Amino acid sequence: MNLGSPAVSLGGITLGTIIVVLVVLRWHKKGGGGKKGDDGGRDWKALIPFFIALCFGILAVLAAGPSSALGLITRAGLWGGDTVGYAYLVWGIGGSSPDVTRASAVVLTPGGYAVYAIWAAVMIALHLWSKKLPRLQSLAGILAGVLLGLSQGIAGMAAVPLASAVNLAGGWYTGVVQ
Repeated sequence: MNLGSPAVSLGGITLGTIIVVLVVLRWHKKGGGGKKGDDGGRDWKALIPFFIALCFGILAVLAAGPSSALGLITRAGLWGGDTVGYAYLVWGIGGSSPDVTRASAVVLTPGGYAVYAIWAAVMIALHLWSKKLPRLQSLAGILAGVLLGLSQGIAGMAAVPLASAVNLAGGWYTGVVQ
């Protein structure tokens, strides 16, 4: 397990994508979280907890330091998911799984880390005590985010706005509490 700079193979990215696709397919097949009133459309709000967990995982793999508890847990999840994805692509399908790491660590401000710490506590509390949120779906979202967070397309599209939003909230938070 690499504790320095995290890396991901094509298998890890593939497994992260599979998780996202399966969650969305399950949501669609189960009626999209329940049918809406008169128009019979799918309720997209049922996917919000999953996508919040996905964003949390993306930011976790890019912002958590290697010597922190969250960093160790994140890197363990990345290593395990990447190993499963590698095995699936290489031994299950017969393809190859090259290294596709493109992103580097995202710098959060001290206020950004404070807001991220609050977000982490909320995610843990929701997992432990929530009766309405699907726990497995949240864990799958975090794992998918960890696996997808190091790819160029995902990190470029989501990590910079996520880090900017967390840093902005952190600036507001530190201004209020000081």
